[in-house]
Amino acid sequence: MTGSPPARDCRIGVDAGGTFTDLVLIDGQGGIVTAKAFSRPDAPEAGVLEVLERAAAAAGLPVPELLARTATFAHGTTVSTNALIERKGARVGVLFTHGFEDTLAIGRGPVGRVGGLGPTLAMDFIHTEPPAPLVPRRMVRGVRERIGSDGEVVVALDEPHLRTGVAELLEAGAESLAVCLLWSFRNPAHERRVAEVVREIAPALPLSLSSEIAPKMGEFERAVTTVVNAHVGPVTERYLASLDTRLGAAGLRTPLQVVTSSGGAARVGDAGRRAVSIINSGPAGGLIAARHLGRELGHDRIITADMGGTSFDVGLIDGGDFEEDPRPYLDQGLPVLLPAARLVTIGAGGGSVIRTDGYRLHVGPESMAADPGPAAYGRGGSRATVTDALVACGIIDPDGFFGGRFRLDPECALGALGEVAAPLGMTALDAAAGAIEVVNAMMANLIRKVSIESGHDPGAFALYAYGGATGAHCAELARQLGIREVVLPHAGPVFSALGVAIADITYSHARSEPVALGAAAVEVATRSFSELKAAASRDMIDAGLDPKRCVFRFRIEMRYRNQMNEITIDWPRPELGPADAGALEALFEAEYGARFGAGVARPGTPLELISFRVDASHPAHRPAPAPIAAAADGGSHRGARRVHVRGAGWTEADVIDFSALAPDTGIEGPAVIERDTTTIWVPAGAGALRDRFGNIRLTPEQGP
Repeated sequence: MTGSPPARDCRIGVDAGGTFTDLVLIDGQGGIVTAKAFSRPDAPEAGVLEVLERAAAAAGLPVPELLARTATFAHGTTVSTNALIERKGARVGVLFTHGFEDTLAIGRGPVGRVGGLGPTLAMDFIHTEPPAPLVPRRMVRGVRERIGSDGEVVVALDEPHLRTGVAELLEAGAESLAVCLLWSFRNPAHERRVAEVVREIAPALPLSLSSEIAPKMGEFERAVTTVVNAHVGPVTERYLASLDTRLGAAGLRTPLQVVTSSGGAARVGDAGRRAVSIINSGPAGGLIAARHLGRELGHDRIITADMGGTSFDVGLIDGGDFEEDPRPYLDQGLPVLLPAARLVTIGAGGGSVIRTDGYRLHVGPESMAADPGPAAYGRGGSRATVTDALVACGIIDPDGFFGGRFRLDPECALGALGEVAAPLGMTALDAAAGAIEVVNAMMANLIRKVSIESGHDPGAFALYAYGGATGAHCAELARQLGIREVVLPHAGPVFSALGVAIADITYSHARSEPVALGAAAVEVATRSFSELKAAASRDMIDAGLDPKRCVFRFRIEMRYRNQMNEITIDWPRPELGPADAGALEALFEAEYGARFGAGVARPGTPLELISFRVDASHPAHRPAPAPIAAAADGGSHRGARRVHVRGAGWTEADVIDFSALAPDTGIEGPAVIERDTTTIWVPAGAGALRDRFGNIRLTPEQGP
């Protein structure tokens, strides 16, 4: 933890991850205080309050006074994510249009079976089982009604039949209700009437309407999005309301904010109807922070790499924009229709288990998480992890872990590694070095996939490496990928929390209204943009914010006629004019070629406008970062220790105290830079320096 008593108008961001809960406090002059504590999956509010107490102590203030000085308190949480993964959300009842009750069970071909799995499992149809539907068939009822694809009523809503179905679901134990009627995004009248009837019968029953949650084409995906919201909404809303109340009682004077997966924040009062967008919200904070820091350092093409205790997340920023996933998967077979900042994840973290099949080493995806943690934690964990390998190889100092507040046991680490090594005829040390090489290769391959799949050369980007575990691996990742500059941010160990603290308040509205590019598209686009902008403006007013201070972004999802996937195009105005067809077509074909390759566009092929979207962002106040006070010259060298590298054996590495390192002091590898929250490995041939803002700028060795 670092810092001094902060000024008023502070911003606090808290990111609760699977292993650690991180906090960043930014005062009005740009000074930063950071804190870190173990997560409490059994009591997440307690984890937040514990890390808040640590930050207050570091700032030299009691918690009530710190909160009284806080203008914004934002949160990225795993409560929604865990509720979905563990299926511990509300018991959901679903109302479909009569005759379509099996929508969730049928899915959409392979999308419903292997979508969301990694490539290896997705191709292994023999050994891959389809996921169980999120809602069992006994909790589904049909409603006699029908809206046509043109939005006209084909069959009127049968209210007596509806009331019978709702009563049966309540009798079966429904704790939350999802309503997913056909073509409701073209005409929501029937869904709205269903909501009125349900509130007459059960006024307190949480209710999710597909016409509000995901008013877009794609019957299966729209249903999944709505059902997931109904499943995680109540537990998310209860948690955030409880935390908001406890923070208010402790002295916070402003409403809690929660970060969404798209990279913005919303007021906590919106949590119930936006719960699905809060899933996987924490990692998006890292992208927000990377974009902000990139603007300060002159980088607008950035690959982000975040290695924590359980996973490794990779994102991409090009020209200052996040790469988006228009149809992300929340779990196997669960695609949703809510655009999210694209983050690709593999199970490769400090707690990832090292194992063998008797022929080779494997790392992850299983993790020992925070409890019991790696074998070196001495908490009863007996399986070797990446952290154990780093301890065995000398990169992590067992006496300096977590700033010396948590001592690791190298003998336990070596013992667990020995069990993995024995079937392979290796020593424990060889297994440790080999596992580090394996996990580095896994992470480098993921970065290649994320960048090359979108038509980008990773060598043209800067690598922003953050998260508590990334510093030990990033130099080797950059070397393998041909990346010439690595930035390890000063707030890197709590970087997602920094992004959470500076996130803009953002509300997005979208809906499908398919129309061919032509004269009819002018009226449809202009009307849709106007109505969606008005809806986003109402959200801002409800949140107590002025829409006139907002930045509005207009987007159109387009495709060639008869294709199934859309390309999202930014449009500069809230209307489409009669002469704009050519410009829109040119934008589409340029984006199509960039995404799928030169020469693949099909000029002259009819185009369709499928969906329209408006994003409203209320800019957050972000003070310029304050320079870090210079340390006394010559006080940063702690001595040397041996580090074991596969293929090179033991080598002497300088040990550098980050807190005493003066700005612009060059470091030549091999060296270990030690912070209280992370360790940075600078291998032979690489160099590093600390800039005046406390960022480590690393130049990797260039090679194959």
